[in-house]
Amino acid sequence: MELSGILNTEDPVHMLTLHLVYIPRINRALSELMEAFNHHAVRTERNWTPYQMWVNGMMHVDNPLSQGELDENPDDIEFYGYDPDGPSTQEESNNVVIVEPIVVNADRHIIEAFVLERIDPLRNSTEFGIDIYREALELVIFKINELISLN
Repeated sequence: MELSGILNTEDPVHMLTLHLVYIPRINRALSELMEAFNHHAVRTERNWTPYQMWVNGMMHVDNPLSQGELDENPDDIEFYGYDPDGPSTQEESNNVVIVEPIVVNADRHIIEAFVLERIDPLRNSTEFGIDIYREALELVIFKINELISLN
């Protein structure tokens, strides 16, 4: 989208529209993935779900982790898991992504309500939501211009 020029990540209007369209789509995809992971049986694995397979593997008597032991005792333990090109293990992280709030020159809630009354970000798309993003961007720009002209 950036290469085609329809998304400018430096433009708060574009980022607001991106969030309006893609956050619900990403959340739905994650929910569907978790549903499939937790409840979809695999025919070739005794109709166990992936979660059941993982638990059975973790609790299996041949798994040293289930007995409170290490997998194996590496000879170079001081370098075990070390990747010189990877992130530092000294960094404190609880795997949280922080998305900075988007500031636009108009009331964000009015803009969001206006757009979401007119489009459904979860509707089917043959363009991975790009068509929905374009439509939403037009509405966002229209509403911002309308709010600015009222002031």
